[in-house]
Amino acid sequence: MWKETSPAPIDTPRANGPTPMAKPVTDDEWRSIVDRIETTRDIFRQHRELRDVLARREAETQQLRIRNAELEEILRKFAPTLLNIATSMGLAAKNEKTEAAS
Repeated sequence: MWKETSPAPIDTPRANGPTPMAKPVTDDEWRSIVDRIETTRDIFRQHRELRDVLARREAETQQLRIRNAELEEILRKFAPTLLNIATSMGLAAKNEKTEAAS
């Protein structure tokens, strides 16, 4: 994905002499530069895509939390009734079992 290369040495101008001419970029150096630019572009594209996916997931998570809170409230409201029904059904089943055994 990312090729590690050593940076090309940079000629610094001498303090009391003429400014040296810049060396032309070789084909290998040019390819290396272009490869790095393409890799960087790909990384930024992937980052943008991942950020979009994360934003969608966060929105979905928020909706699920809201729905979960609604369901918990419904269960809290009906829990006593459900407990009474379950107790009544258990007692009825116990009575039937006792009557069938006698």
